[in-house]
Amino acid sequence: MAGEVVSGYAPVDGVDVYWESRGSGGTPLLMVHGGYGTTAVFESVPELLARDRQVVAIELEGHGHTGNTDRPFTWERFGDQVAGVVRHLGFGQADLLGWSLGGGAVLRCAIQHQDLVRKLVVVSAPCRRSAWFPEVLAGFDSMTAATLAPLLRQSPLGVAYAEVAPDPD
Repeated sequence: MAGEVVSGYAPVDGVDVYWESRGSGGTPLLMVHGGYGTTAVFESVPELLARDRQVVAIELEGHGHTGNTDRPFTWERFGDQVAGVVRHLGFGQADLLGWSLGGGAVLRCAIQHQDLVRKLVVVSAPCRRSAWFPEVLAGFDSMTAATLAPLLRQSPLGVAYAEVAPDPD
């Protein structure tokens, strides 16, 4: 198996981005979770992939172990955070895999930091706002911290977040 999990934080633009690594060798693979997720959403996948390479899973700003700021989330900032972890860990290049929100983050990283990305895997990520069903957009637009927080706290994602977040509130 992949062996020991090593974790830490990469200082990127005023945020300490949480990462955890397993395995060694080969081109590193950096994995990024979906919205409201943590590294735990990948379950056993990082360990399986780490049999013959280093696999690093990260948590973007405001997710899991990584604290939040008062800045709005932007694709560009998420792309910079991915690149910042790649640089912090001393990788010349990495393969990137992102799911949903993480897919948008790794795509922005590839656009903004082409020199750091060898291969890119984007899984189930939005390509543009107008591609969503109108009902989904209406749901997104009606979300506020006051309406969403009580629902998320009761979900498996909310429970996982509360277990590791620096400030669960």
